[in-house]
Amino acid sequence: MNGQTQAAAGALSAGLPKPLDLGNGLVAGSFGGDGSWLSLGAPHPVHGCVELLAAPPFDEERRGDPAAVRHYREQLTQERFAFLHLDLPDEQVPERRAGVDNEGRPVWRRTGSGWTCSATAWALPEHRTLVQRYVIEATPGVRAVLRFGGRLDRSALAEITEVNPPAPLTVDSDTEVSPSELTVSAPDLATSARVTVDATAGHWTPDADGVAQWTIIADDRQPLEITVTVSLTPPPWPGDGRAAPTAPRITQADPPGTLEHIAAGAVRYVLGCTALDVGEGQRTILTDHRLLPLSWTRDAYYQALVLLCAAPDDTGVTDVVAAHLRWLWGRGRTPGAPWMRSHLPDGRPKDLAVQADQQLYPLLELADYRRVTGRWPAPPGDSDTDPAKEWGALIAEVWQGLPRDGHYGLLAGAENPADDPSELPFTLSTQILYWHTASQLAPFSAELGLHAPARIAQDLPGAITRAFTCEGPFGPQWAYEIDGKGHHRLYHDANDLPTALAPAWGFCSSDDKQWAATMRFAFSPHNAGHVAGRYGGLGSAHTPGTWTLGDAQELAVALTMSDTTRARAVLERIGRVAGADGLLPETYHADSGQWLARHWFAWPAAVFGILHFGITGGGRNGWRV
Repeated sequence: MNGQTQAAAGALSAGLPKPLDLGNGLVAGSFGGDGSWLSLGAPHPVHGCVELLAAPPFDEERRGDPAAVRHYREQLTQERFAFLHLDLPDEQVPERRAGVDNEGRPVWRRTGSGWTCSATAWALPEHRTLVQRYVIEATPGVRAVLRFGGRLDRSALAEITEVNPPAPLTVDSDTEVSPSELTVSAPDLATSARVTVDATAGHWTPDADGVAQWTIIADDRQPLEITVTVSLTPPPWPGDGRAAPTAPRITQADPPGTLEHIAAGAVRYVLGCTALDVGEGQRTILTDHRLLPLSWTRDAYYQALVLLCAAPDDTGVTDVVAAHLRWLWGRGRTPGAPWMRSHLPDGRPKDLAVQADQQLYPLLELADYRRVTGRWPAPPGDSDTDPAKEWGALIAEVWQGLPRDGHYGLLAGAENPADDPSELPFTLSTQILYWHTASQLAPFSAELGLHAPARIAQDLPGAITRAFTCEGPFGPQWAYEIDGKGHHRLYHDANDLPTALAPAWGFCSSDDKQWAATMRFAFSPHNAGHVAGRYGGLGSAHTPGTWTLGDAQELAVALTMSDTTRARAVLERIGRVAGADGLLPETYHADSGQWLARHWFAWPAAVFGILHFGITGGGRNGWRV
């Protein structure tokens, strides 16, 4: 079965740069600009994530081939590979409209010869189920046909920088058709899906190779109403799963492209699609729900922080962060071992590479939770002891194992925050993050019974300044990397947020000349990470194009320097790039603004949300744009 439920090739319609996403913390799905169902997925206790889809499988022989990975990712966005589609005759495709309503639900409007169709989708709370309802105003004789052609499969986890690819797995998927419902099963995954329809007429009719259709013809009575319910049932996780709380509403006061809209979209996407329940009061936080449903402690930290920023007094939201902390320090960590580059939803390491900064983010997320909520979360496991003492013991173990070097006690790493090999072992942004983490833990030293962070917080700024200061094109600045033996590298990357946030965190003053020279270098042609063009900015050697994380850094710099003109320019640029749901790509074309990479990526919008809500980790900084 090829899964092509539309004749036309290509990507999304309705002017969308990305699919519209919907989830409830148990399942997450994506829809095309015509309302077609591209996927419905959920975490799996053995195989990472599973999903119902129709896009072709990834070619396992092309692991590690960036071109093949990008081609595969593009196919996941294309409406021609939808597993479920409503076909209506003589549609005026250029007139399609799609977006999100005031409650953040995906909505569509389509028109054609003799008909109009409105559709809305939503998630059922505490069920692994999404629902879509169509209302069709049509003249008699108009034929509406639901076409299904999907399969169950494991998420491919195809990476640009492949380290440890998953073992190949052949999955057989079978579809059973009855008049009222379709059942798709994959015994290899112990997973099934069900598609049911509630309509004024019609029934499922099987076709070849697991394809089925439901036909309904308009008459002169009431409008046609079709409600489609799709459920996914992977193997159970330990404990009871509960859906995530409702995200803040996007209202008419927050039009697409504004910072408010991006912030609300980030919160909704995290709560619905990336902070997913995995049982026993734990939640993983994934980098996205389709391309790489894996957890990086770095990406997850900023997603958790935007939740704390958005709703610090809402226990329903802060409990999601608490559940992630239990996962992160429980199932997501091997005692005595570092966090790896990425982890599967069940906590097992996926990419077996160690990055120094990723050992710090779990500590910082815990400190931020304590600072914002005024309490420690319940630790992983069953225990009746004081949570602060348990967390203190866990923190002490991780703190002792940090990859310190004799050179000023800095942290060394073989990979930088862009997931690329380090040219020199000491990266500036990691050292600033090290200081910030120590500073956030220091106020709770007595509660934790841990005093080393306070000493680090006091001593590290001077050591970093001495070690990294070098001559740059705009005067003395900080190097990107050093080896502690007199060699340094001038560069700045879109992934190195801590450097841009250094004044907001309190590492240096807002008028620090070396920081200012460093950031001036970062956004100049002197930096190999700079991208020229109408929509140029800061990029990365990791993936070509202007990076939205680089735009977030530039906004942070503009806010620090009280440069309102620059801040408005960044917001105008990012507003043109942002999707209808407020989410952002990894990169976009520097001349056209067209999305280039990672149509699903939670991190950038989360960072913009943090800048909007005005908390960057040390307290409210007053940044409100």
